[in-house]
Amino acid sequence: MRKNPNSLGVALIIVSSIGFGLAPTFATFSYRNGGNAVGTLLARFTVATLLMLIVRKVSSRQAKWPRPLLFGQLFLLGALGYFTATILYFTAIQNSGLAITIFYCNPVIVVLLSWWLLGNKPSRIIVWCLVSTLIGVTIAAGQVGNADTISVILVLIVAVEYAFYMIISSKVLPKVDLFTGVTIVMFGAASSFAIYALFAPSSVEVIFPNAINGWVSVLMLAVVATVIPTATLYAGMNLIGTGKTAVIQTFEPVASILAGVIFLSEPLTVPRIIGATFVIGAVGVLATAESRSTARIIHQ
Repeated sequence: MRKNPNSLGVALIIVSSIGFGLAPTFATFSYRNGGNAVGTLLARFTVATLLMLIVRKVSSRQAKWPRPLLFGQLFLLGALGYFTATILYFTAIQNSGLAITIFYCNPVIVVLLSWWLLGNKPSRIIVWCLVSTLIGVTIAAGQVGNADTISVILVLIVAVEYAFYMIISSKVLPKVDLFTGVTIVMFGAASSFAIYALFAPSSVEVIFPNAINGWVSVLMLAVVATVIPTATLYAGMNLIGTGKTAVIQTFEPVASILAGVIFLSEPLTVPRIIGATFVIGAVGVLATAESRSTARIIHQ
């Protein structure tokens, strides 16, 4: 019977990873229909918040809103954690396959943070997996020209920030029911984007899509690549822990690269394939090696 929660958790994280992996493609369609990063993301989280309010109302009629302290923690999780990771990541995206590959040094950071904060010292096989991951990132990033150096730096910053976000989420979200937690987090993220749009420098424009196809992309971004993957991420992480979640999320770059090739006609170059293979292979081995120890992280 113990295997059932783990199997369900893995399945939920895979669903989440596929959804998040489609986000760059939906965002690109929005950009092609007149929107920019700030306008697209503001619309994304506003729509996601409204959808979650409806879902929560229908499915959790008896659920109460948490007390102010917990509400504030969940709100800040979205307003600071989710907002920061998203705005930096989507600003950095120049090529969805490359950006997502670089971002996936994130499992390395989660393992190191777990060692530092929780005392889970990585084994020798984990060290070799981390080395392989860094090699893959270096090969993939080797295609990036000087003009994209800032994008690479931003994505690496996001990887670190997202690792902290996951660990904090694992401690806060289990204190409230799933739909309420997701709703408050979305509201926090939407609020930050609204404030950013209002008070950002004049050089930062807020441009929404100017065509129906662009708004369809925003709706898909909100539902398929935000609400569903966020809910399944939190639910799965509660079952299997942050460390194992981080490594199983390597399904995300696979989904992102395939979506870019199929829908955006992105080239599938040899360096990209080699780099992604190193990264995905390494974290796949890491997931197997850490399947027992990382599953305990969230329960410590």
